[in-house]
Amino acid sequence: MRIFLLVFIAATLSFAQWGGGGKSINDYKRVSVSGRDVYVYAPSGVAAKSPLLLSFHGMDQDPNYQQSNTHWEAVADTAGFVVAYPKGATGYSTWDISGDKDTKWITEIISQLAKDYDIDTKRVYMSGFSMGGMLSYHAMGKIADKIAAFAPCSGYLMGGPGQAMRPVPIFHTHGTKDDVVGYNNLENNLKSYRQQFNCPAQAEVEENHPNSENRATLYSWGPCDDGVYVKHLKLEGRMHSPSKADVSDIWNFVKQYSLDGVAAAIEVPTNRDTVFNGTFSDSLKLAGWTLQQHSGEGSLKLTDGMAEINVTKVGTNAYDVQMIQKGLHYEKGQSYKLTFDAYASAARTLEVNLEKDTDPWTSYLGEAKTFELGTEKKNFEIKFTMNEATDEDARISINAGLATGSVFIDNVVLAKIDASDITGIHSQRQVVASAKTYSVYSATGAFVCKLKGTHVGEVEAQLSTMNLTKGLYVVKSGNVKKIVAVK
Repeated sequence: MRIFLLVFIAATLSFAQWGGGGKSINDYKRVSVSGRDVYVYAPSGVAAKSPLLLSFHGMDQDPNYQQSNTHWEAVADTAGFVVAYPKGATGYSTWDISGDKDTKWITEIISQLAKDYDIDTKRVYMSGFSMGGMLSYHAMGKIADKIAAFAPCSGYLMGGPGQAMRPVPIFHTHGTKDDVVGYNNLENNLKSYRQQFNCPAQAEVEENHPNSENRATLYSWGPCDDGVYVKHLKLEGRMHSPSKADVSDIWNFVKQYSLDGVAAAIEVPTNRDTVFNGTFSDSLKLAGWTLQQHSGEGSLKLTDGMAEINVTKVGTNAYDVQMIQKGLHYEKGQSYKLTFDAYASAARTLEVNLEKDTDPWTSYLGEAKTFELGTEKKNFEIKFTMNEATDEDARISINAGLATGSVFIDNVVLAKIDASDITGIHSQRQVVASAKTYSVYSATGAFVCKLKGTHVGEVEAQLSTMNLTKGLYVVKSGNVKKIVAVK
């Protein structure tokens, strides 16, 4: 297991706790795998090579019970991954936690869903409640080469902990009043795995961890061997039950891992005068962008290398469903040009603003600009001069809350321009700019090549035509430095 350190990467989205889900197991597709049922949910337009999360029910339960308590689809709709609820085989819906029957079946599920949904087989995650949690621990010793991270809930191996195939990430949730799988014996189980993985003896403790149902304490041990962590979410007063209150925490943990390793902590640069991840690259996906919902409702996901804002309920204002990026630096007296590509599932308007990120949300354009979108992709631009005091933590807001349906956004670029360009007067220097030499480096700092261009945008266009590995590159010339993504 290797640890991949990405130097210039944006923070992956964190999903806050949410209030529920409106879907039932009837909204899932029943798939037969080796003659047994699996209930699968894939968000509309889910991208190829998206993760898969498997959620296993407890003894004498079924996928309907597990789904109605966890509602994984609500997180999947926003985060863009496939969810599956497998069904236990016997009359009491038990799982094989001593042999190979069910772990072999899990590998068959993964293979089938890889064919049906083109999932990323390196990012398959396993969570289970009660006996499903026991199955998760059993799988650590059988198929840890197929599962990137594990999240057992209210279940551990009652006969004693097993031996994991490798150091694996574990996120265990458990209620202190569990009267079926007692809380008191949990520590001996977790301690065994921490010792196997050479985790630190002392946990980092976060008291009053946010949870919508119980007072929660989060214990974290790590980094352990191969950079994994073992975490335990202790839920005061919780009895023996799965809960939708925990799924966001589980997702925010497991999504960091793949079978290739674990990414380092990801940060979006702040106080910058360029857009981060405006091309929604394969490596960054939606990093650096977030969705805010006010009186409207919608979701944000990656679709064919573009950001898709899908509005399901209109608001009173365009900004009631908005995609934003924070951390931008607008300098007083400086002129800028924002360009972006956009189209919609049906003809509609789209509002764009460059503004203050806190109340009173001052628009640096005077007022937000409205554009007419059609069903074919077009390029749009905004030019403005920053007349307010310098703002080192401003934002871009792309507001879609006045109509239902999808808006697709790509190639968002913010560039400094001369003030004369605002009025259409171009100096000779701008028109006949001399070419400069730019050095290109990989994200790890390795030199790649030198290219000539009149500006960084030209170099970025050249990089997109070269046979380079997908990812981030640094383009430098003198004091000019820009991070670009090659898709």
